Amino acid sequence: MLKVQRLATEESRLNNGATLLYTPIETAPRLAFSLFLPGGNLLDTVPGLSDMVDRLLMKGTQSRTQEQISVEIDGLTLEVDSDTKRDYTAIHATMLEEDLDASFELIADFFHHATFAEFEREKQKVSGEVMMDLDSPKSRASDQFIRGIFQGTPYGTVGSEILEALPLLESVEQLRGYYHSVFNPKNLIVSVAGNIRPEKVARTLETFFPNSDRESGSVSPALESRIRSLNLTQPELVTFARDDSSQAHIYKGWLMPDNRHEDYAPIALLNTILGAAGLSSRLFLELRDKQGLAYNVRSSYEAFRYKGLFSLYIGTEPKNKEKCLKGFIEEVDKLINIPVSETELADAKRNILGRRSVFLETAHQQANYIGANYTLGRSLDEIALVPEQLQAVTPADIQRVAQKYLAQPALVSIVGPSKIL
Repeated sequence: MLKVQRLATEESRLNNGATLLYTPIETAPRLAFSLFLPGGNLLDTVPGLSDMVDRLLMKGTQSRTQEQISVEIDGLTLEVDSDTKRDYTAIHATMLEEDLDASFELIADFFHHATFAEFEREKQKVSGEVMMDLDSPKSRASDQFIRGIFQGTPYGTVGSEILEALPLLESVEQLRGYYHSVFNPKNLIVSVAGNIRPEKVARTLETFFPNSDRESGSVSPALESRIRSLNLTQPELVTFARDDSSQAHIYKGWLMPDNRHEDYAPIALLNTILGAAGLSSRLFLELRDKQGLAYNVRSSYEAFRYKGLFSLYIGTEPKNKEKCLKGFIEEVDKLINIPVSETELADAKRNILGRRSVFLETAHQQANYIGANYTLGRSLDEIALVPEQLQAVTPADIQRVAQKYLAQPALVSIVGPSKIL
């Protein structure tokens, strides 16, 4: 059995309402922070609003221009960036302990006082970037797949939807409304990994993120219920013609439960067996090696706070479209009807747990992993138990989740020459 690293994370509640997750790593050369703000696309009043706030966050404050922010970052041991996802916005930073206060004074400035001064210019940039991305047939196939399977909920916020909604983002005030409700110290989940006393971190966070009386944004029960109840009642097909494409790009996917569901571990291992293990996965061996159908083939499993998604992807010559779709069906049917061997399952466990160990080698990766999972609803105990849950999965569990989920209706997205659609 593969020995798995157990993360010794401590949880505490700060005076400003924030949650601190501290993971000691004595050998880490720098401190790693991930500051999570629950919400992300879920709190968009206009699709892409949270993404626009994220893009403009570090481009100027009431006391600093974008150039001044860049100069200060260069003068510190600070590396900082932000990103917005379906369930949250996160600010990631690494620094030396000696720069802790100076770094957080700067981070707190754009956390509290961003001006969004480049709003109109950024809208134009977003429009151009999205159109360029959608010019890629593969990106177009992914875009219509995600948008279709999440059926008009914020989890389906993709480039095409943002592009359509840009005219509805008419003023900076729309951004400020979201910003002031989400960027609130009471919302903060701060995950830090490194060699520092947690009391020092707590004092720093309480100093630069003082308690706020502002009301915090939260996901409405109605939206949560709507996402959880998403369901495909019949197979669906969405297509987009690209006669200039030399390939057909095919996605096929099923809705899955959220990341805290009891089926998370067997679904994750099913994904590893089917298409996420690279050269040793079934899709790669069968559709690429044996049949020569694929330039690229894989499966993917993403589990979010309120829902999950399991998908297959293949890029192939257009003439092979039907063979690939048949191949997907045959490989899924094998999982549904034939139990995997103990040997194949053991290999999958070594693969997924080995990749997990490599992924968690750095302080930055540990801070991000723990903070993201906590923000998605897992307790620290639940996060720590994931390796044990994976180790406990049996061949019967793999077959059970295949029968439960992959026998359900799926959505297929295809982009390629019009003659094959």
